[in-house]
Amino acid sequence: MSSNRQNRSYGRLGEGPTALAKLCLIIGMSSIFLVMIAGALPSSAKDVVYWLQRIIVAAAILTLLGLFFRHPLPSRRPEGLTEVFIYSSGLFLAAWVTGVWAGVFAAPLIPLLTLGSWITERLRRD
Repeated sequence: MSSNRQNRSYGRLGEGPTALAKLCLIIGMSSIFLVMIAGALPSSAKDVVYWLQRIIVAAAILTLLGLFFRHPLPSRRPEGLTEVFIYSSGLFLAAWVTGVWAGVFAAPLIPLLTLGSWITERLRRD
């Protein structure tokens, strides 16, 4: 009995890289709630929660960038991955909330790269 890691299904998340990308997007965006929770904490604990949120957002953005560079051509991407790349611009808000400035500039980069790769592939076909 052999199993291929790419073919595992994770319910409604999809399979393989698409599931990982969706999970990164969900966790990255929901980390905004950590900032709301931090409002009720003492100031010493706020810093820890802010840094945790920054790490989560940075990891989500880096993972999505890594997935993009693994699957740069839209025609060869797993199903649903392009859609997740387009929606990843929402991580801009999660990065902006606590001032992860590298994330503020990198989050919009993913949809722009996705759009650029789509346009490039269209121009090559025609």
